Formats: sequence, C-alpha cells, structure tokens
Amino acid sequence: MIRIGVDAWNLPGDHRGIGRYLRSILRAWSEQFRDRVEVALVVPEWHTWSVAGKYRKEVDRPYRVVSRRFVGRGGLDALWFPFNGCSWTRFTLPAVATLCDASNFVVPGYSRETQRIFHTAAERCDALITLSRFSQAELARELQISPGRLVPIPLGVAPPLPIRADPQVEALGDFVLFVGTMERRKGIDLLAEAMAIVQRARPELLLVVAGESNPQSISGIDVRMKALGYVDEQRLAALYRACLLFAFPSRYEGFGLPVLEAMSYGAPVVTSDASSLPEAGGDAAQYVALDDPQALAEAILRVAGDAAYAEELRQRGLARAASMTWTQTARATLEVFEGVLR
Repeated sequence: MIRIGVDAWNLPGDHRGIGRYLRSILRAWSEQFRDRVEVALVVPEWHTWSVAGKYRKEVDRPYRVVSRRFVGRGGLDALWFPFNGCSWTRFTLPAVATLCDASNFVVPGYSRETQRIFHTAAERCDALITLSRFSQAELARELQISPGRLVPIPLGVAPPLPIRADPQVEALGDFVLFVGTMERRKGIDLLAEAMAIVQRARPELLLVVAGESNPQSISGIDVRMKALGYVDEQRLAALYRACLLFAFPSRYEGFGLPVLEAMSYGAPVVTSDASSLPEAGGDAAQYVALDDPQALAEAILRVAGDAAYAEELRQRGLARAASMTWTQTARATLEVFEGVLR
C-alpha cells in the first residue's frame, strides 16, 4: 500500500481539464485500486480542521487532509503535484509532478514564472508525467532533459451520462459544437472564419460555444454563433449528443480531452492535425491542416451533409472512446509511483 499526498491547492472550483483529470484518477484509485493506494489531500492552510470539508467536497471522498507545514509528519510515502508543477518546494519526500504540455514555453502570453515552476519540478521531482508523446518531446526540449524522464500517460474518458431532456439544447436546432476557452490557441478564430463560409451554403447551421466566452477573439468575423459560457456536465452531455458534429481546430494541445469526450457521446469529430490531437483522436476523426479555414469549412460541410460518412465517424469515435478509460490512466499513474518507490 502506497500512501500518496496529493497537492490539492487548486482543487476547489477547478473544473477545467486538469481538475477533471485529478478527480477522475482519484475516483478510479478509490474504486478500483484501494488495495494499492491510500490518498491524503495536502493543502496550504495550516488549520486543516477549518478547511477540510471544502476540499473533501470537491472529491466526494473522506480523505485525510494534511497541511503542507506538517507534511513530513503525515506518514506519507510520496507526493503528487498534479497542477502543472510544484506549488511549494519545502519537501523531502519522493515526488511526482504532472506537466500537461509546454504551452507556457511556446505560446505567447505566459509569464516566465510559469516556466520557472516547470524547471523546479524537473529539478525536484523523481518522476514527471505528461499527457502525450507530443508533450513528452516538447517538454524535454524546453526543459533540456531526457525524454525518458517524462512518462506519457494518455487521458481517459468517463462513460456517457444517462440521456436527459434539455429543452434549451433542443431549441438550438442544427449546430456545430466547440468546447473550450474562446482563445487563439484553441483555434476559435479559425472556426469562426470557417463557419462564416459554411453558413453561406448552410445558413441554418449555428456555431455553439461552451466554455469561457471572449468575443474579442472573433471580432470582425460575421458568424452566427451562440456562446453559452461554462455549462454543467449534464448540459455538456446534451450538447455532445445533439450536435451535428464537434469541431476542435486547436493549434496546441497537451492531449485534447474534448475530442475524446465528444466521441464518447457519438459526435462526429473534425479537428486539426496539430500537436497531440492525432494521439487523442486516432483513426476516428476527420483531420484538417492547421490555419486553413477553407479546408475546415469543407470538412464541416462534408460531415454535416454526408450522413453515411458522419455515421462512419460516429462509430469509429465510439470505439475509440471505449478503448481509452480513466481506469487505464489511473493504473499507469499509480505505476509511476510504484516505480519511484521500488
């Protein structure tokens, strides 16, 4: 039995990809690997009795809560830093950090402080986990370390939620779905340009965006669009099920979990051939060249207009999603700790 202290500083309220990644692994460890691993949540507050409920609520498990200040007395075997590097460095236990990708090195707009945190993780941790072979190569180059120090562990996808009627989704009509933050890195500008072309031929097709809204990212593009902002899991499931197709022309991804999630609900997927996305989509997606809105529009029109082809993508996607589970991700993650402590 390994006792792992999980750095939980960013857990409350984090329902982005990293938060869901952590929750999914903890759930799988608790349900399927309880004979091999015991978890404690490590928090920044020293007065754990007053904050324990806040952290436990996020994972729906009665985990022990340990303060960073007293982590050396917590009876732990190892530490896991799942939120892109070490949030603190005064520890002596063996440690593992998850570094999702190298976007903070290669995408404009990130501060140098985020790069420093990654370098610190590479210096202080016994093992590093990343999400794809693409990210393994990118991080090895930027951190100037051997690729062998980074263990690529693909993400999984949860079983689809039960079908539940959602009148607001049903009222959208025929739509193309995008899930993610409206930012250049995610390719929302490319998708808006492509959908402006699509809507000349199919004016009834709406672009629906679920995620953080940023209208400035598509300013000047005349496209019919509905931005929903953040949606809960039930509505997201309804959107995946109802869309004609899921479009995700991202320029840079550490893995591309929305691609796999869309497939799990039977949505045909059109995505870019960039970064790690082919690792996420396998042979189940329609890939388009990066930064080519015309090619993206043609792919969208093909999937939206060819029922047989859309069904082929749907069936491939369902099979792909079924082969990528959180159980596999959780097992491989636990094996990294077992290797460190062996």
